[in-house]
Amino acid sequence: MTKSYSKRQGAERPDVDAETLRLSIQQFVDACRSPALIDSGDQLTIDRASFMVEIRSGRLWIEAWDHERNLARRILAITSQARGRMVCSVHRFAGRPGELTLFDLDHPRNAQKALFSDREKFAEQFRTMLSRQFPGWNITTLSAAMDLQRSFSPVFPRAHVMRGGAHIAAIACPRSESEPGMLTFALIWHEYLRKRASGGSRVSLALFLPDGAGNVTAHRLRWLTCGDLAPRIFRFNDHGSAGEIDPQDLGNLETRINRQQLSAAGPKLPHFTQIKPPERTLEAVVRGSLHALDPYLLLHPVYSQVLSFAGGDRELVDLLAISADGRPVILELKVSEDIHLPLQGLDYWIRVKWHVELGEFGPLFPGVSIGGRSPKLILAAPAMSFHSTHATVLSYFSPEIEVERIGINSDWQRQLRVLLRLHGADHPISHGGEHAIPGSGQYTQSAHDIEPS
Repeated sequence: MTKSYSKRQGAERPDVDAETLRLSIQQFVDACRSPALIDSGDQLTIDRASFMVEIRSGRLWIEAWDHERNLARRILAITSQARGRMVCSVHRFAGRPGELTLFDLDHPRNAQKALFSDREKFAEQFRTMLSRQFPGWNITTLSAAMDLQRSFSPVFPRAHVMRGGAHIAAIACPRSESEPGMLTFALIWHEYLRKRASGGSRVSLALFLPDGAGNVTAHRLRWLTCGDLAPRIFRFNDHGSAGEIDPQDLGNLETRINRQQLSAAGPKLPHFTQIKPPERTLEAVVRGSLHALDPYLLLHPVYSQVLSFAGGDRELVDLLAISADGRPVILELKVSEDIHLPLQGLDYWIRVKWHVELGEFGPLFPGVSIGGRSPKLILAAPAMSFHSTHATVLSYFSPEIEVERIGINSDWQRQLRVLLRLHGADHPISHGGEHAIPGSGQYTQSAHDIEPS
């Protein structure tokens, strides 16, 4: 194997070309008996049918997926390698540097032991921060344990802090690159404590993030029903010293319209026998069956990845369309269960609304008068793939954000059908919902039964 790394290497190596890196990573994965990767503390098991490493526009990307999530990262360099373990430096959300670790599950000591130790250490650091920020309060619960039944993440330690009848749901983010995933679990934790607070006591939210983080969270909080949350943001340094900051001081939106890379035609429908990232395939199918999701959408133009986030390295599968009455419609697509789907859609909605208000989308839809209404957000996925916590997270959204969850059939590759429509935080009938339209069982059967073109 070509040596394309250095143990002290922490940034992109100009003398190592993308093809050399690609071959090294591919050879490492091929040599693993049970390959997996860790990104932002989350483990993803991969195989040859759910993993690819490829060069795009001269840059190396790794993409992997399983039944729970889809991941794409730009590889900068291989920073270290040992038996059954390879560490790569990558670009993360907003262009921040980070690490991605590939390893062989046959050598679990290479990952799990160190990961568990780091989480326990950070949880104790979080306890110290809470004691300093809330003197006289009682930390009744502090845990970094995984709880699959309640969807509590081991990446973000959570705490319940009390004094008298006042309650605080607190959660901490260990690394800046993990910030995009924190608020989902914070809202789940807040809802859990709110339902258990005696006498309808108010539960506020305290979020602890490392220095340099917070912009993503602050922008999202502005569009949540913060009356009940009363959110507070604290930043901490490497030594564990924390201080409260005003969310209104955390930066401006940093996105731009990809005017030179706009593709209204979208990808060609691939052959389903090929190994392709599944969300790319779903995008092509949805384009060919657009009226099945919303009969009021114009079939052309429909744009893919119309926005670039800060840093330019966040790849999105969102589609941007326009309704006949000039309302922008965002379609966020997922092929499998993703607990972060609502907030990922919110990120795109915030920025589309901002650009619409600036009048920047008018040239993209010639002949259509874009009105002053807020965009509509459609979250589309196989009907059984909506996470049980999605309704909880959506219940925090501002009433101004119109969200529709659309469940499609599991064999959408052959023929896309709409089975389920839910508005906002509504629950399906099978979960006690009162607003799901009666149809076939728990689902809303659509009259559309359209073959993808």
